[in-house]
Amino acid sequence: MHSILIIATDHPFYQQVIQLRQRILRAPLGLNIYDDDLAAETDQLIFVFEEEQTVKGCVLMQHYDVETFKLRQMAVDINEQGKQIGRRLIEAAELYAIQLGKKNIILHARQTAVPFYEKLGYFTVGEIFYEVGLPHKKMTKALV
Repeated sequence: MHSILIIATDHPFYQQVIQLRQRILRAPLGLNIYDDDLAAETDQLIFVFEEEQTVKGCVLMQHYDVETFKLRQMAVDINEQGKQIGRRLIEAAELYAIQLGKKNIILHARQTAVPFYEKLGYFTVGEIFYEVGLPHKKMTKALV
């Protein structure tokens, strides 16, 4: 049985979130998440997909402005990809944003992830830019 939870940085699953992000997002680029300043994450919502007390996927959501949340740091365990975990996390985040009265979600997608977000109704905005050495696109979705 699985669950999608919203946790804070003091939750026991947070260390698994950090480890997952390191394995999936940072290590392949030769980067170390432990070198990042993670202090701002105390003010963010952390959505986790867990199964049998193991975090299989995560995405963070931060307040961007009065009408908008920003999604960041989406990661799904390599052995769990293709099982709709990312979709479920995004849908949970969108539902939560709607419940709080937000009108939009924005994110910076790695170029390779753009098709995933497009399938979920996100649109690219502007030109390609680089973060962590990789091409990204800004994407947005209006919540209805």
